[in-house]
Amino acid sequence: MYGSEPAKPPTPDDSTPMSTAALYFLPTTSADTSPLPDLIDRLATQYDPFILPRWSLRHRLFRSTPVPRSADNDVPAIPARHLQILSLPDHPNDSFVVITQASGPASSTSVPAADIISLPAGQSTDDFTQLLVSRLSLLWQQRQSSAVIDGLAYEVGDFKVKVGELRQGAGGAQLVRGVVVEVTHRVMDGGDEDRGETQDMITAFWDELGVNGAREYKGDGEKTAEDGFEVVRLWSELLMLKG
Repeated sequence: MYGSEPAKPPTPDDSTPMSTAALYFLPTTSADTSPLPDLIDRLATQYDPFILPRWSLRHRLFRSTPVPRSADNDVPAIPARHLQILSLPDHPNDSFVVITQASGPASSTSVPAADIISLPAGQSTDDFTQLLVSRLSLLWQQRQSSAVIDGLAYEVGDFKVKVGELRQGAGGAQLVRGVVVEVTHRVMDGGDEDRGETQDMITAFWDELGVNGAREYKGDGEKTAEDGFEVVRLWSELLMLKG
């Protein structure tokens, strides 16, 4: 229905340096306060960054209906799974479908095993979403929708930083859950050792900002980078909003 060939992961242009990323989530402590102004002030005063175009992100989360073990135990129970539909600012022509097991430690910020495909953004993604909502609603139940609208982006040397408020819900019922941050840095060679060093540089950059209370999400080199979906995995884990 959506193409006979398997979807390929997004690949950068040959002239575009490879990069690695880490994500950070700063939860709101009350409905009247946001960590965003303090974070922007720290970036401005410590780094005097170059301002980049604004960005947005959209995310929908579905959970499968669990299938219990049969009465005679001949058929094992099928655990629930999560299905996420995700659009990211660096991939305006693609949307991503991410399927993971629903179980797991609530406090974990590691990147779980996931099946990921890409769909053309626009009508194909809308058709797929409508299929889940209208015809497969007994199998997949929508749990939440979230978005970042008009997020801010900066360039600090070889670092690129995106920040924005993560809002959950629709229309006037939206709730600000916290502030999301994506920090990327180009990787010179793309090898595992170089990626590890780049991750350390990102961590040091974040530590220098002196922002406390953030949850960190980062890849582990080869495992999350080998198929081109590293940042998709990181965002899908963060947007589950565990804990």
